[in-house]
Amino acid sequence: MEKFFLNLWYTNSFYYRCLAYIFLPLTLVYLFVFYFLNFFKNEIKFNIPIICIGNINIGGTGKTATTISLVREFQEKGKKICVLLRGYGGANIKFKKVLSTDSVNETGDEALLYAKHVTTFISNNRVYALKKIIRENDLDYIFLDDGFQDKSVSKNKIILTINGKKGLGNELCLPSGPLRELIIPALKRANFMIIVGDDYHKIKQKYKKTGIEFFSAYIVPYNNRISSSEYLAFCGIGNNQSFFDTLIENNFKLKKYCEFPDHYRYSKNDINLLLEQAKKNNLSLITTEKDIVRVPKDQRDMIEHFNIRVKINHLDDLVAKLIN
Repeated sequence: MEKFFLNLWYTNSFYYRCLAYIFLPLTLVYLFVFYFLNFFKNEIKFNIPIICIGNINIGGTGKTATTISLVREFQEKGKKICVLLRGYGGANIKFKKVLSTDSVNETGDEALLYAKHVTTFISNNRVYALKKIIRENDLDYIFLDDGFQDKSVSKNKIILTINGKKGLGNELCLPSGPLRELIIPALKRANFMIIVGDDYHKIKQKYKKTGIEFFSAYIVPYNNRISSSEYLAFCGIGNNQSFFDTLIENNFKLKKYCEFPDHYRYSKNDINLLLEQAKKNNLSLITTEKDIVRVPKDQRDMIEHFNIRVKINHLDDLVAKLIN
């Protein structure tokens, strides 16, 4: 089913274009409910600046890696910060401070990545969590991972991330397309857009009149072991193909690959099957930073994981505008 919708949203074939328009009645219902519910929400303002990093299309846009890059820059400038996210893929917890040693089943994979770099909280209620965080912590800024569509929280600055290769797909809203809301109103609410990778779809040129400020960024490898091995790569992230492409672009000898659904929790049997397939073909296993924390702990040492960072062009300029 996931493959079907990815094809529906991101391929240009006449067949899938026709299918997308068949879903338009459901899209109209979705948009009515989305905007109707948001109309009655009152934004709550907080006395600490809230910086939201979100997106308007579902799937991987490089949001987590981008946020980590910004977080590290703020820390280097001596700012006291934290990250708040829902902890998708975890146990739907009302509020928790995340430790890097926590279980992925409780916190989700993204929270564990953040916890390696910065004070991190998860909550299924952003307003409750923000009040509690501000009351109990001395902070200069709070980074909100996702939540762009949540009108209950007032944001001081909003950054949207987008995958340059995938763009906005067919530019239709769910379920006809990958968008969570209409493009123009969304861009007019945001301050910045970071395009991760080359801008294949000319997003910057197409939407420059919305007033949003564009920055470009690129995925770069970070602290990876150089190896001459041939690999079987596997992952379950929002954009699996981007991981395989990144490996190839960085001269990894990728011979086979295996895709799983986003935030997939690997069982020991899943990993054993992958290990058997790799051994049979004389390959090494490699996956992402997000995926390795979802592998059973006693099997992680048998798998390499590829570390990435997002390098944002004119980062100092962006950070200065976020701080000011």
